[in-house]
Amino acid sequence: MTGRHMRRFQQGAALLVFLILLVMAALAVLVNRLTAESMEALRRERTTTALAQARDALLGYAQTLRDRKPDQVYGYLPLPDLGSSRNQNLDPLCLDASGKALEGCDANFFTGLTFDAKGIGPTVVGRFPWRTLGTGPLRDGDGECLWLIISSLHSRIQRATPPPQPPPMNWDTLGQLDIVVANGTASLNNILASPHDRPVAIIFAPGPPLPGQNRSPSGSDDVSQCGGNYDARNYLDPAIATALGGVTNYLGGTNAASDSTGDSDPTNDPDTPKPLHTAGKVFKSSGNFFSNGCNAADCQLLANDIGLSITPDGLFETLRRNANFRSDINSLFDRIVGCLRDGIAAGATLGTGKIAGADNNACYGQNVPPIDYYPNWREMIFTAAPATVNGLSCAGAVLFAGQRGPAQVRVTPADKANPANYLEGGNLTAFVSGTHNFSGPTLLDRIGNGQTAAQDIVRCIPASASLNTVTSPALNALGGQIVAYDPSTRTLTLGRSFSISRSQRAANFSHFFGCSWTPETHLLGNGLRSYFRFRILDRGEGFTFAIIDGDRNSSNVCGAAGEHLGYSGNNGVTPRIIEPKIGIEIDTRRQFSRNDPAYIGGHFGIVYWGDSPDTDDNVHGVPALTSASRPPPQNPPSPLSPTQGAGIYKLDANLSQTPLNQDIHVRVELTRMTTDSANHNSSWLLEVWLLKDSPTTANQIAAMKDTTRPMAQLSPGFAAHVRDTPILFDLRGGACVSDADCSAGYSCSTAEQQCYAPALKNVRLGFTNAQSTRANDQLITINDFFTTWLP
Repeated sequence: MTGRHMRRFQQGAALLVFLILLVMAALAVLVNRLTAESMEALRRERTTTALAQARDALLGYAQTLRDRKPDQVYGYLPLPDLGSSRNQNLDPLCLDASGKALEGCDANFFTGLTFDAKGIGPTVVGRFPWRTLGTGPLRDGDGECLWLIISSLHSRIQRATPPPQPPPMNWDTLGQLDIVVANGTASLNNILASPHDRPVAIIFAPGPPLPGQNRSPSGSDDVSQCGGNYDARNYLDPAIATALGGVTNYLGGTNAASDSTGDSDPTNDPDTPKPLHTAGKVFKSSGNFFSNGCNAADCQLLANDIGLSITPDGLFETLRRNANFRSDINSLFDRIVGCLRDGIAAGATLGTGKIAGADNNACYGQNVPPIDYYPNWREMIFTAAPATVNGLSCAGAVLFAGQRGPAQVRVTPADKANPANYLEGGNLTAFVSGTHNFSGPTLLDRIGNGQTAAQDIVRCIPASASLNTVTSPALNALGGQIVAYDPSTRTLTLGRSFSISRSQRAANFSHFFGCSWTPETHLLGNGLRSYFRFRILDRGEGFTFAIIDGDRNSSNVCGAAGEHLGYSGNNGVTPRIIEPKIGIEIDTRRQFSRNDPAYIGGHFGIVYWGDSPDTDDNVHGVPALTSASRPPPQNPPSPLSPTQGAGIYKLDANLSQTPLNQDIHVRVELTRMTTDSANHNSSWLLEVWLLKDSPTTANQIAAMKDTTRPMAQLSPGFAAHVRDTPILFDLRGGACVSDADCSAGYSCSTAEQQCYAPALKNVRLGFTNAQSTRANDQLITINDFFTTWLP
């Protein structure tokens, strides 16, 4: 019995050995089939994947640059990693617990950095900054970490200090790199069709070392992840500078990592960008260069770098998908249109050609949000007057040229002086001929979202000031009005600057109202961010900043005098302001009939509309909360003591009197939170910040002025002073079976057979104020009013 078990065990063991030998033989056959060519293909696939990951990470950095570094416009890229001994990057991400620099970080500034006479930094080459970009070390198919070269004009350390006329950053900014290839001749030849094709960055896979390259570990840098060293000559080819006729993939300076390239003066042509080869292996035979090998006895491999380029067009096509970039450009349009229309209203003449105005002009220049956009993008902007825009008769037009079309070149001063290199089709014809009949979209949008890359953006400059005035006819006989707008200074004045007697004041009490509105309505979309500053020269009743329904209110509406502040009530002369509406009330004195708080020095707060529009639209705490199915939002009640974050707050938390003769800054954000289609309503977040000028509030005020970004991003620790979350119900119309049964602006809910119109679909912005017999002669000025709209 024991023998039989032993024989069975031996037979099983023999079978197992046979199977192992069979598997090993199959593996040997499989390995033999993995030829050198297939291994090379596998390495190349890994390299291609790593390069694509690196490119996507760089473009991702470009899309968020301005959000992280508000002092720079979009278009700049990070520096490479030049080694922990040279990088001067104090980002906590780039330092270990003891403060020692780590590898994989963007150099920021670096040891040995110099700038030319224009303040332009060098082109820089080094390792891919994987830690800064959050990718981890990216390696090619041979296991080497990737390298990166950044063109001088696209490096985020481009300038030491802004020179008088720095090169602009826009989609026409030329890269300072060139691409050459081996094609069987005695030199490497340029393959780019236009200077606009020059890369702004190239990511390199260095491949295995070639003769003359030493990749031993650095003794002065952290190389714990990638190994090797930071001397570019040991990775980027060729190691012998004359091997490819003088073409090298590295630069000069310490470790061959930085040097001036091209020509930093864009007015000088031709320039000489840095030639680089990116196509992989280059061979030399009989004095000629080949890219696909050679069979001669003297065939010599000189280079094996593989590179992936990012061009200006590729960079900005990506940036156009960024809503913040588009918001910046569109806000610049809004600024320019508002300034030019006021200038025309004040008697200025608008020229036809490239836009006028110094880079630092006070109305839409470099120091006005969006900061630095005008000097960088002004060469794309044209004006013409008078004009017709999309069928509207206008005092003038603003045209913004898109990215270049196929035949357009924007390199030399002569190129940039030719409108044909900017404007398209019918707009070009209308501009050159002087007919000025323009058409096109009014907002920059993503490419492919109904808009081509080269499409012109066109804006009408209306033949009126940016704010109108709604006046009280009875006050003319007394010598003036209590609202006035001066387009030459863009100043709105609320209050009386003329003299009357006490008896005249009492006899005309109900006529002391005045309002000012934007002449045009605007689609509210997902909300708005508004900013203005005001100064109280003499206290009185106060005023409101109002957001009113533009489909139900023309630009001649205004409320009643006295405690109504021109926001609520009916003055009997002009149409009243019809709800839905939102007001930010700035109240300089207490009104008991309005449920005002007992805050010495005044208060500000949120108001909507009440149950009785003629009387209680700005009474705090009304309407009372009810169980009604579609109630108006409640005006927030007054807390007994000032409470930041409630719906009402003290006008100046640090004073016991009304702040006079001081600039006071206001920021309003109205943001759509949700839309409930089933119940036909939308919920909103309404936040207001208010600060007076002070050395301690300068940074917060700068954030308040920049409406291109939310305050939560610009100043995360700065909570709103007043806040509310209203629910606005859509407006009901008549019964319906289809949309044809509904009035204009309404649509039919077939499930309910009821017409509905969105509340505040299109809005009008403005200011309301009033005077009473009991208050002083109020006088308030308002300046710098601007709004960014959230699409």
